[in-house]
Amino acid sequence: MSSHHPDGNPPRQGFWYGWIVLAVVFVVMSTVIGIRNSLGFFFKTVSGEFGWTRAETAGAYSIGMVVQAVCSPLFGALGERWSLRWMIAGGVFVAGAAFLMGPFLGGLWQFYLMYALLNLGFAASTFVPQVQILSHWFVRRRGLAMGFSNAGQGFAAVLNLAVPGLIALAGWRYGYLALALFTVLLVFPLSAVLLRDHPAQMGTWADAPFLSEGEKKTAARRQNQTGRSGAPIPADETYRKRLFSLRFVLIGATYSAIGFIITGTTVHIVPHATDQGLSPAASGLIFLLFGLAMIGCNLLSGVSDTLGRGKTYALGAIVGTAACLLLAFFTLGMAPAWFYLAAALAGAGLGLTRPTASALLADQFAGPGFGKLNGSVLTIFALCGALGAYLTGSIFDATGSYRIAFSLLAAIHLIGALTALALSRMGRPTASG
Repeated sequence: MSSHHPDGNPPRQGFWYGWIVLAVVFVVMSTVIGIRNSLGFFFKTVSGEFGWTRAETAGAYSIGMVVQAVCSPLFGALGERWSLRWMIAGGVFVAGAAFLMGPFLGGLWQFYLMYALLNLGFAASTFVPQVQILSHWFVRRRGLAMGFSNAGQGFAAVLNLAVPGLIALAGWRYGYLALALFTVLLVFPLSAVLLRDHPAQMGTWADAPFLSEGEKKTAARRQNQTGRSGAPIPADETYRKRLFSLRFVLIGATYSAIGFIITGTTVHIVPHATDQGLSPAASGLIFLLFGLAMIGCNLLSGVSDTLGRGKTYALGAIVGTAACLLLAFFTLGMAPAWFYLAAALAGAGLGLTRPTASALLADQFAGPGFGKLNGSVLTIFALCGALGAYLTGSIFDATGSYRIAFSLLAAIHLIGALTALALSRMGRPTASG
């Protein structure tokens, strides 16, 4: 369908293709995040078979996060010059294919290599291109789009309910194989066939369902002038100027908090639960509650379009702080309902903060150099995520308890709220930066 209309009138619109792009991004996020976060279910079985400590086992996740950190700015820059569609599809393929190593693992270095490759694909297919591609399709309702796509992170936890059954049925090695085949054979072709980088490629424009007829004509005329190429390749000077700004420091600190908390929680919540006497079946319920609460609050996070990014983030951080304190002080003999409540609150807190941070990032940096800046902030996110998984395990190894570790996560939630509020109060930048 052509996107050029000499009279300045928009084409007749049926079903808006942006919804398909959003749905595919959701599926990709659910799958790739799900297979990465499945480590908690493999954790004790794999470490027990090989005799690894918790810090050593969690180190696979941390090494993977370092790989993600190194690759994120490269993929961010690539996304401005190459097809986001094919970058996402390729990332999905690499992430799924990494788990083909599962049946053949024989040592710690192989375990680390598997998660390094997984996170290479993760960097290419999830948060780096997600923010870029959805920012092309959604502007006014960016919070809504980020909330729905980030709901994939919560839905990933629901999908992971199948993992304990896979391990019980076929063993942990073939559990990895099943996850690999699902990703490579189903999700890879879906993303390769259906994704599109820009609305112009489908003869439409950003925010089409939310525009009046007059706004649609203006959008059509603007798109006729720019054609199908989308945003111009940004100047490096603009990127450097933004990178060393106070705004970037604040968004980097906000993403640091989220990265540390997400990995510290998702990698260690199941081992913590089983340490306190909860059964493996109960750990599945924990991930279900965590995932459902995250999905609900991901969808609710669209309120940031009207309430404001900073207030929405702060609300999520308060909920997350309460969750981490409950986890920190949960002890053997307490009613399991308290652990279930903590898991739900943890999911709710992350469900509000993660997509709100994505929307805040796009608000502040959309335009010249956004791909590089997005990749750079996700490097910070990944490095702090690597630290979160490893340090939480190290604190447990040193103290025999998760109390100090989860108390630290609670404090980091509050720090993230302060930086998000400060950035939100600065308002959106002017055209001059």
